[in-house]
Amino acid sequence: MPNEIVLVVDDDPEVLHNTKECLSKVGYRVLTAVDGSAARQISRDERPDVIILDVEMPVTSGLDICKTLKGDASLKHIPVIFFHEKPTTDDQVAGFEAGAQDYLAKPYDREELVARVGAAARQKVAIDRLRHKNAKLEALAKHVRAAVQHYEQPRQAAPGAMDYEGVEQEGGKAMVRLTRRELEILQLLARGLNNEVISRQLYISPTTTRNHIQNILGKLGVHSKLEAVAFAVRAGYVDFVG
Repeated sequence: MPNEIVLVVDDDPEVLHNTKECLSKVGYRVLTAVDGSAARQISRDERPDVIILDVEMPVTSGLDICKTLKGDASLKHIPVIFFHEKPTTDDQVAGFEAGAQDYLAKPYDREELVARVGAAARQKVAIDRLRHKNAKLEALAKHVRAAVQHYEQPRQAAPGAMDYEGVEQEGGKAMVRLTRRELEILQLLARGLNNEVISRQLYISPTTTRNHIQNILGKLGVHSKLEAVAFAVRAGYVDFVG
């Protein structure tokens, strides 16, 4: 059964009651609002997964309410389904241009209501997953950019440290002899993971992880994990893929 939150916005108490009853029976948590102001406040506080919005509201029209919601960066991803009595093609076009996901004519069929809300909720889940993945990719890109910038800053080489330009070349690529475990750890470092998470993923102790990282730093001739990641990216040890 679904457990998503649905916000129903309508000035008709009977419509609110019937819609809430219908959706609650199939597992949705249903919130209600009678005007645009309440709809915006509830949306900000509760972050519903779907909003059902009556077009013909007395003070602020559903179209204007929808435009306001879609203009809020934190709410614009919530799908909106419009309620409308006998909507014309022009009505539907105006609704879609305002940002609506779907239309449902009043009086509605209960099975159709549940089906359309379900489709909108599934789309919201897919969008949220994509946004989460994009956020992770952006964080990873930021991590690697910071590593490269840190590595490229002028620094005083430590006695015996290996300069990047002096690394052995093989086929145009820098070669450093890392063990398979060291390479695994280096790749996880490039994903932005800390020592504790790396230890859990590789089923090794934190002490072993620290020792491997120290060996990696020594072999690469760098002073920090950020420099190691930058070296790995530039030398081709790590493919920057999310």
